[in-house]
This record gives sequence, structure tokens and C-alpha cells, in this order.
Amino acid sequence: MKRLARNLTQKEAAKIIGVSVYMISAWENDRYFPSAVRMEKLAALYDISAEELLDF
Repeated sequence: MKRLARNLTQKEAAKIIGVSVYMISAWENDRYFPSAVRMEKLAALYDISAEELLDF
């Protein structure tokens, strides 16, 4: 998981992206899909392309 590879907690990632911890968890467990804007923020945070993020 890219978040863990960057040594980030869900709380830290949520704060950086500007969402709740619940949303980070929901995205990671495929319950919800992030918007395009948030997808770009996640990709930047994890230092990967949005396309790579979609492959996870």
C-alpha cells in the first residue's frame, strides 16, 4: 500500500488531502472512489501518477 510505503497513518494522509480518516479508509477498502481532484492529490502525496493509483 502506497500510504504505508510513505510511512503515513490514515490520519496524516487525511489531513494532507483534506478529508476524513473515514474517507481514506473507504478509498483503501474500495467502498468509495475519490473525485478527480482528490485522486490527483493522492497521486502527488504518494509520488505516483493518477494512472498508477488506479492500478492499486
